[in-house]
Amino acid sequence: MKNTLLICAMLVAFGINAQPGPGPEFQNKKEKRELLKDLSPQQRAELRTKQMTLDLDLTKAQQEKILQWNLENENKRETMKQEREAAKELTKDQLFELKKAHLDYEIAMKQKLKSILTEEQMAKFEKKREHHPGKKGAMKKQPRG
Repeated sequence: MKNTLLICAMLVAFGINAQPGPGPEFQNKKEKRELLKDLSPQQRAELRTKQMTLDLDLTKAQQEKILQWNLENENKRETMKQEREAAKELTKDQLFELKKAHLDYEIAMKQKLKSILTEEQMAKFEKKREHHPGKKGAMKKQPRG
């Protein structure tokens, strides 16, 4: 009986050790994110454009327009980041105005993107954006049924 328990315990221990651990992409995810933050807006725009090219099958003309669109977005993000750091405490009215201006900018950027992409590409873009964790519009709550 003791031998059987000992063998079972050894098999369980061996089974646990045989399981693969998280790969290097998971171990350094935070470090990778930090490194990406240190890239220039131009570099981030180029990377984002290449990813969109892969996801949406962009033409050369679309790639050039999307690169400019992404560069404009990255520069705006950089400006907004500096504004947030400069103004740690805002009044409700200031916060409202900042949020309103940001949403107006988002609407304008979406309209510009719609003028660049086809309807099919735009649908793919929206679907990918909707399912990407941590991004705007991500993981909308589904009603429990």
